[in-house]
Amino acid sequence: HPDRDDAWADEQRAQLGEERFRREMDCDFVINDETLISPIKLLELEGTEPIRKSGQVRWYSNPRPNHKYIVALDPSLGTGGDPAAIQVFEAETAQQIAEWRHNKTDVPTQVRIMVDIIKEIHAVLKDEKSIYYSVENNTIGEAALLSIAELGEENIRGYFLSDRSVIGERRWRKGFNTTPKSKITACNKLKVLIETGRMKIHSRPLVSELKTFVSHGMSYAAKVGETDDLVMATLLAVRMMMVLQEYHADLDNYLKDHADRTTEPLPFLATFH
Repeated sequence: HPDRDDAWADEQRAQLGEERFRREMDCDFVINDETLISPIKLLELEGTEPIRKSGQVRWYSNPRPNHKYIVALDPSLGTGGDPAAIQVFEAETAQQIAEWRHNKTDVPTQVRIMVDIIKEIHAVLKDEKSIYYSVENNTIGEAALLSIAELGEENIRGYFLSDRSVIGERRWRKGFNTTPKSKITACNKLKVLIETGRMKIHSRPLVSELKTFVSHGMSYAAKVGETDDLVMATLLAVRMMMVLQEYHADLDNYLKDHADRTTEPLPFLATFH
């Protein structure tokens, strides 16, 4: 249109906002649902093909020596309903390096797959202290904890990371317990990490789930008919990173947001006459 120049576009953007402008004026397929991740950012997330596969595990990058790795398991019953999922991230860069998902794998096999991933990382790192693993311990997570205990933590080449900040439970359990508060905190951190480009997502299935991970009341979950298991395993990985922040300065410097920083007060200058 001859009257719709850049000045007109800038005025419309100011009135409509970037998302609505691109949806209505540029005819971009910008999601209208209230997604956790900004729809504009979701357009930029495309994912890549895995560089290799080991069984059903998709590897997007090979582990590197002298780095720390996080392996997060969100278990399921394995009866054909909700899938179980494993996410693997390089801690210092928040880069996704591997992923697994299946809906007909029983809990002991889910744990063995997690252990096999840990072994593959350990074969490169040769350092058990640089590999951290954990499970979501709500409901079916109890079965995963039992399976790990039967296997023996001493036989797993990494450190079993747990969240000890949960207060008010009758007994403390290993792993990470998801509460409404812990979930929304992890959602907020995931949103900031992805939208600022500090978390690198490579999985196309995970990108697909993020596009249907929408607001539900005071929290977020998959739209009806969709799944969010890969997202939930990623949220567990984010919570693990947040725990490790307390012990590793390099992670803290990379993951810390402005909201985490304290502003030192200006010095008080006294004058004397």
